[in-house]
Amino acid sequence: MRLSRCWRCSSPWPLAGAAAPTSRPPGAAATTGAPAGGGGTRATTEQVVLEDGRHLVLIKTVDPGQRTVTFDLLQWFEGEAAAKAAAEDGEESPPPNDYYIRNVNPRLRTLPVAADAPITVSSLASSANPTKDTPVTLAQLAGYFPTNVADPFWITVERGQVTGIAQQHLP
Repeated sequence: MRLSRCWRCSSPWPLAGAAAPTSRPPGAAATTGAPAGGGGTRATTEQVVLEDGRHLVLIKTVDPGQRTVTFDLLQWFEGEAAAKAAAEDGEESPPPNDYYIRNVNPRLRTLPVAADAPITVSSLASSANPTKDTPVTLAQLAGYFPTNVADPFWITVERGQVTGIAQQHLP
């Protein structure tokens, strides 16, 4: 499997056409949405394939009552790796702002969020300083979806649960 490295945490990222990592801590399961015929989704219970570490995601839904977050896993590239990945995908290369985000599949994953997980947003902080991180609760984060936030988030996963959520500001 060919891998790239996350620019923030050095976690390995599979490149296009590569299978995702298949390891997960024992006993950790979650409900995931998988595409179904007719444009809908169906929920199935299966082992979530997401290793411990930081991952770039596009959050789809937040359920504060169940303390879960549903997301689409993304890949982040910078510099030469961004130019190469963009060219491989037939996109502008080098990409604007020297970063490139790839989404290799539409699979949605749902994970529990730890009660003490710090959650920050950037684009909602203030128009004067949109890169300033602002702490929010999971319930407040849920209120931003599905239409108000298009930027991806970094989630930190430890032993099958989300222990941190931070919005990635995009220029």
